[in-house]
Amino acid sequence: MAERQPSSKWGDRLRLFRVRARVRCFRKRRDDLDDDLLTQDLESDPKSREALEAESSVLHSALFLTRSFFADPLIGRRAICLSAVSVILLLAEISCFLYFSKVQGNYMTALQQKDVDGFYHGLWMVGVVIMVISPIIALHEYTGGVLRMWWRSSLTKRLAKSYLSNSGAGQSHSLFYRLAISGEIDNPDQRICQDIADFVDVAFRLVQDTLRTFLSIMGFAGVLYSISPMICVYVVVYALFGTLVSALGFGPWIAHFQHKRVRQEADLRYGLIRVRENAESVAFFRGGEAEWSNFSDHFTSLLDTIYKGILVSSGYSVFNRTFHWATFAVSPLLVGPAYLRGEVPFGAISQTSMAFGSIFGGLTLIMDRIESLSNVAVRIRRLQALELALQRGEDNVKAAQLPGFAGKSCIASQELSASDPAVLRLREVTLLTPPRNEVIQQTLSRQLSLELCGGQSLLIVGESGIGKSSLLRAIAGLWSDGSGHIDLCSRDSVFFMPQKPYMFLGSLRDQLLYPHVRDSITTDAQIVDALRQVNLGSLLDHHNLSDTKDWASLLSLGQQQRINFARVLLRPQVQLALIDEGTSACDPANEAQLYRLLQQRLRSYVSVGHRPALQQFHSHVLWMSQAGQPGQAGPVAEASSAARQVSSGPTSFRKLTMAEYQQANLSNQL
Repeated sequence: MAERQPSSKWGDRLRLFRVRARVRCFRKRRDDLDDDLLTQDLESDPKSREALEAESSVLHSALFLTRSFFADPLIGRRAICLSAVSVILLLAEISCFLYFSKVQGNYMTALQQKDVDGFYHGLWMVGVVIMVISPIIALHEYTGGVLRMWWRSSLTKRLAKSYLSNSGAGQSHSLFYRLAISGEIDNPDQRICQDIADFVDVAFRLVQDTLRTFLSIMGFAGVLYSISPMICVYVVVYALFGTLVSALGFGPWIAHFQHKRVRQEADLRYGLIRVRENAESVAFFRGGEAEWSNFSDHFTSLLDTIYKGILVSSGYSVFNRTFHWATFAVSPLLVGPAYLRGEVPFGAISQTSMAFGSIFGGLTLIMDRIESLSNVAVRIRRLQALELALQRGEDNVKAAQLPGFAGKSCIASQELSASDPAVLRLREVTLLTPPRNEVIQQTLSRQLSLELCGGQSLLIVGESGIGKSSLLRAIAGLWSDGSGHIDLCSRDSVFFMPQKPYMFLGSLRDQLLYPHVRDSITTDAQIVDALRQVNLGSLLDHHNLSDTKDWASLLSLGQQQRINFARVLLRPQVQLALIDEGTSACDPANEAQLYRLLQQRLRSYVSVGHRPALQQFHSHVLWMSQAGQPGQAGPVAEASSAARQVSSGPTSFRKLTMAEYQQANLSNQL
């Protein structure tokens, strides 16, 4: 496969064009919405508008990330004040160096003239300058370190909060879940934890070096000009030549391989993390060789990228070092003839060398920092991509809540009143799979309507892969692509129970109280009672509630599923449980015990499952089949007025009472 060419201004424009195209597609999907309302929601927000435009260049993206730090209401003012102190200290540092160059010139002149008093006075002044500048440098480094820490803290907290927080009222609009299923952003964990740290460290030092360079050039240019105006011209021409060759000849390729290497290393690490998380399954399959082969392929690709980067860096190093070594001859060559003619004192040679080195170092800053610039550009692009993805997710949620849009271009959710006998109501729901990279969205259902009243329980059945879990995700608010309305009792009274429960990194007590591990008023006695009811009392024989373990690996899947049921028992406000094969790893006796507990404690529940034993614990069945398959019409529809054809879309739905479903099964009508 051909290598992707380095980014340029045309690449930046192309990316901006793609962002605008996505926004236009976003608007087009909302053709039933009043254009003025949508435009006001998406474009009146300065943050959203500026976020889209910030993608046009690395500089704009960096400014966008930086501005949010100084606008932080908690530390913004302190950051501005500390930045001002840092600049003042930098000015003092540069002033000391300027004075030091003068002291050094006088010192060398006194040495050449054999002036004993001037020589010792020069030594004394050198010591004074060192004593003055040392605490200034220390304070400057301290303020810089604190600023970097504050900057990283602000940026990390802002992105992590946006990534981890739910951003929608009424539905579980978790942006981290949407990014995970869409595949839009790779390795968001690395971007938040590592890329932010690298960006802040490199960007701060580049800003600091640029400011120091500017002040040094302004100060030492006067020193050189006082010795010889032509020297200033020579320095500028020489430095610009080296900078242009570095920036145009090596910069784009270094940035290209940096970006590719960062992505490949993240993918390589992610592959090993997956092996660790699924170690048991890999071991059962004896998949070590397959995993090694996959790792080897990715690692070989990474090494190829590293090797190509080495070739480019080697060429750059040859040019850079040769160019800098040449300056040792350039400086004496420029001022030497003037000294030989007696036009300048001997000390002017050392003073000129120091000034020349400072100005030359400033003018070649880009040349010297080309790899750092390439690295920070990669981090900026990755962070800005995450920022834009999170912003787009928030915009989608805002637009979905606008009048006239909810229920038409996305599934809307509304809370049922306390007097309503229903705990769940679906009204003409058309469900689509979430958008994924390079995957076409599929329609799972069309115009599905059903109602579940308090005291009823629903078992969703059908062949594997037909969309049972997808429907449950839509009811839980995780999937909202499509149209129609899903009305529920209060969101706080709905509990979702996946097939593989999530085990929180914390104590055994935290597992039972999750996600309310900090604000729960549940007593330890209640927790112990819940564990015993789900037949996990034996855990207390080996662990106490405060033990912090890797519970995901310590407990079997069946035990984890029972932990999930214990969580429900500890939440008296729960009225509706959504169970996605939540007892698939439990034995029949434990499964029966868990469902009996649900019947005693909950008003209603909806289950997805395959086991016939589950039928006795449910009052109704929602049967799903592929549209057009035999048996979806006729005898079953005639069996009872309660049995009806609900959907004529890709998937056919029928809601039946359990007795009707069992009777149809006996007569092979399903």
